[in-house]
Amino acid sequence: MRPSHWTKGSRARRHAGVALLAAVASVLASTSGIEAQRWGKGYFPDAKVVTQDGKTLRFYADLIEDKIFVISFLFTTCKDICPLATARLAELQDKLGPAMGRDVFFYSITVDPETDTPERLKQYADAFGAGPGWLFLTGAPDDMRAIRHKLGERSKVLSEHRNEVLLGNGATGEWARNTVLGDIQGLAFSVRSMDPGWRPPPGTSRAPTAITVDLTARPGEAMYTRLCAGCHTVGKGDRVGPDLAGVLGRRDRDWLVRFIADPDKMRVQKDPIALSLVARFPTVRMPAMSIPPRDAADLLAYIVHLEAGERRVQPLTSLFGLTMHTGAPFTAEVLKGEPAAVFFGFTHCPDVCPTTLLDWTNVLAALGEDGDRLKVLFVSVDGERDTPAALSAFMGSFDRRIVGLTGGAAGIARAAQAFDALYEKVAGSDGGHTYDHTTKVYLVGRDGRLASVTDLRTPEADRQKQLAKLLSRP
Repeated sequence: MRPSHWTKGSRARRHAGVALLAAVASVLASTSGIEAQRWGKGYFPDAKVVTQDGKTLRFYADLIEDKIFVISFLFTTCKDICPLATARLAELQDKLGPAMGRDVFFYSITVDPETDTPERLKQYADAFGAGPGWLFLTGAPDDMRAIRHKLGERSKVLSEHRNEVLLGNGATGEWARNTVLGDIQGLAFSVRSMDPGWRPPPGTSRAPTAITVDLTARPGEAMYTRLCAGCHTVGKGDRVGPDLAGVLGRRDRDWLVRFIADPDKMRVQKDPIALSLVARFPTVRMPAMSIPPRDAADLLAYIVHLEAGERRVQPLTSLFGLTMHTGAPFTAEVLKGEPAAVFFGFTHCPDVCPTTLLDWTNVLAALGEDGDRLKVLFVSVDGERDTPAALSAFMGSFDRRIVGLTGGAAGIARAAQAFDALYEKVAGSDGGHTYDHTTKVYLVGRDGRLASVTDLRTPEADRQKQLAKLLSRP
């Protein structure tokens, strides 16, 4: 199976644009009542499976019975669709934010258990930034075959395994099929909708607004979104593959077009640059996607467009005008031209927010005097409750140098958009509310541009390197 791409002829016929619907994807297999019982206890084998961390679990009792989950199939030696699909799942993980490992779980099941040991799956999981709640599963071949059979994955050839994902709620018996190659925001909505308690009341909707992409205006945009964004960023640091900012300055255009079209061929030919990328990113290699030269040129043009936009954007300026926990306005004078670490959250957050702020309290202590040159900013997404006084009381538990910021709904939304941070107000059963939000910490250089991101899963050695680069003097 090859991902689709677009030719200039097809774009001409679509000059009105393509609507990438972000509503619920069609449910191809859902169950209820008697049918739901078929997909419950007694249907699935309660076989032992082993996670990437070497932990042994029971497939039904531990992973299915009372969980909401997304199931995918892969094998780590796959050179085609598996890396792309897993990268898209990594994007979905980011969209789901703190719901991952709490409300929703991912199970990536190998179709090649003889090869895919827990150690190998661990390398693969780490390459894609798998966080809490995302399990890569292997086990005895007969057990894995029985599990796959019950899930409808019955291919005889590794490369022909099913590429769609299964969404399920083990408690209600509801199941659906979907794809990771479509709109990720819409898929995130479909996943959360597996939870009856999350679904909007009748007559209302949480469905995201449909996004229209004009292929004649930026013909490489849809291709970049579907095929590249899961593995690469433009100006935001390495991900599964290298940061593409400045790629046309580092590489010859003709070389890039050939590599995009058939990276396998260039590796076989022992192209030195292609081999250097293998050495730098050994776990996952760019798959061959048969992208024609014209489409590759469009893709490169869109990357240049994104890079130009990144150069213009200085996300810290979006914070000016918010109010600090001291009651004073946040201005450029507070920053004094120093680098910053920015985190979005709210004071009623029960876990990740206080944990992250405590973590950065320890970071500042470890930096010593250098900590005085790093502005750590906590931006509340809950301006309704997080007044300066409430923020001040909350910030008293952490390093005094950490600044809390709050403001009106429009100002907070503007700031979050500038950082690409996501948050959503969620009604509680008690009449109150909470927030799902991005858990990343955004590191911004003295030039005001985003340098990299980190979170509680980032290895300490990697974060130390990020901070050393951020704090280094010109």
